[in-house]
Amino acid sequence: MVIVNTSSVDMDVHDAKNGDKEAISRLILENKLSMYRIAKNILKKPHDVEDAIGDTILIAYEKIGGLRKNASFKTWLLKILINQCYGIYKKKNKEFLVNKLEFSVGIYDDTYENFELMQAINSLEENQRIITILYYYEDMRLKDIANILGIPEGTVKSRLKRAKEKLKKLITK
Repeated sequence: MVIVNTSSVDMDVHDAKNGDKEAISRLILENKLSMYRIAKNILKKPHDVEDAIGDTILIAYEKIGGLRKNASFKTWLLKILINQCYGIYKKKNKEFLVNKLEFSVGIYDDTYENFELMQAINSLEENQRIITILYYYEDMRLKDIANILGIPEGTVKSRLKRAKEKLKKLITK
């Protein structure tokens, strides 16, 4: 878990809103692992992940002035990323008939200490998988996850509960 000095994030967001490119670069760098993890879990293919992250960075540079609360930068950034990922995902599904198995089994280049757990997480339905990643790996509050995904907080809670139950079954086999 990374502890971030809230005041430095607020200052960087403030400076980025005023055109400081160094400040937004620092903010992006602080969130790069989170962005990668989320994009990789939605898209799987490295070039799609790179496209989603690149598009997200461009949008963040262009739209940072519209961010209302400086403290919610990470939530705002991840919401943009998830929207970009789903846009790419939908576009790819229109272009190709994809074998469903390809999306349920993933290969990861990044190093996770518990590979069995990651395999189990990858076997979850997509809506449960993204909530699980945001909650456990990104330490996001249920309220923020609901905001990012545009769904009620109760839906987030129920999907997370079903995901935990499924993971428990998968891991204790």
